[in-house]
Amino acid sequence: MAAESYVVIGHVVKPHGLSGEVSVLVTTYALDEFVGVQTWFVPPGTVRSSRITRVRQGPKGPLVTFEDVSTATEAELIRGKELLVSSREIPDGAASAEQAAETTGFTVFDSRHGSIGTVVDTIITGANDVWVVHGAFGEVLIPVIDEVVLCVDEEARVIHVDLLDGLLPEKDHR
Repeated sequence: MAAESYVVIGHVVKPHGLSGEVSVLVTTYALDEFVGVQTWFVPPGTVRSSRITRVRQGPKGPLVTFEDVSTATEAELIRGKELLVSSREIPDGAASAEQAAETTGFTVFDSRHGSIGTVVDTIITGANDVWVVHGAFGEVLIPVIDEVVLCVDEEARVIHVDLLDGLLPEKDHR
């Protein structure tokens, strides 16, 4: 029988609040896809496991609740640990950070404002990815959602969007 493989999905940054919720830095997949999945906490320290019961978006990234972590003291015990899941538990169609990075360098065009700039980074959140675009309007954060992204032309390395009101700065830099 083949050895089971595991994938790092994030790192516990710190406790958040008093109820055992923790702030997590996502490294691969969106965490909301792993609610109910057995997760392993690995070094530093001893290895233990728990199930993710809730993922919500916090002010600086995803906040995660585990089934057997219910106090700030218990949350402190998993600070700094990596979160692993069995590769068998990765949902079909889950987008990885590597796939998100494939859009880095793509040029973004808006249907009303023309060229917005170039994708320089992708922020992976619990809800949806966000492209960080630098260009004529400064830094623009574009949510990767169906209502905004019209077309991604991988061959031409171009993304066509219809930006929601408020995503561009008030002052037009053209």
